[in-house]
Amino acid sequence: MKNTLRKILKIVTIILLPVSLQIFASNRNQTRTIKEVKVDHQSSDMYITDETVRRMVLNPQSKTEIGSLKINEIEKLLDNHAMIEKSEVFCTIDGILNVKIKQRQPLARFYEEGKFFYMDSQGKKMPLSDSFSARVPLVTGNIDEKHWENTYNLIKFIQNDEFLTKNITKINIKRNSEYEFDMRIASFVVIWGDLEEMEQKKANLKAFYKQMEKSNTLNVYKIVNLKYSNQVVCTK
Repeated sequence: MKNTLRKILKIVTIILLPVSLQIFASNRNQTRTIKEVKVDHQSSDMYITDETVRRMVLNPQSKTEIGSLKINEIEKLLDNHAMIEKSEVFCTIDGILNVKIKQRQPLARFYEEGKFFYMDSQGKKMPLSDSFSARVPLVTGNIDEKHWENTYNLIKFIQNDEFLTKNITKINIKRNSEYEFDMRIASFVVIWGDLEEMEQKKANLKAFYKQMEKSNTLNVYKIVNLKYSNQVVCTK
């Protein structure tokens, strides 16, 4: 009988000891304080600074225990920031709070009624950043909800082409819903027209630009009109 009890106690001890040690270690980890916040922007463009992120997730004036962290609430707070698209937060057992930030990416800077703002990669309005200025085209003119989707599609089209991205510095939306471009080097204005036949317009502009660049006559013309089907109409 005694031998049986000893065997039972031994088995129970073998089962419960690892669990007890795990619970003890877990409780000890929960009482450890956060000693550092590491921020990973996953980008060299800093639309929100490390210091701003740190102030959002922790109070620098007091110690924070790992067990008191509410990760979901921290991520929700970060995701609601105007410069952040998505965040991921996790803590290691040695007290390092890791914050991964996916920032919103501006496609263009808009100027309307004396105010500037961005359009981001999802086609939404985005405020300017206090810490970083994006190198993107300026959009002016008839900016309203009616033209918003077409303008977004045009900007995405420009962004997907290296030549257009490099050379177009300004997009002007006309009242007739057509578009004009200012170029980085050439002094002429490009009349793009509407969003029809954009691949053909792009090919025509590239061919014209290459020819004028080769003959060193890029600045001879004031207007390069691409709105007519498969034509380049130039005005001096």
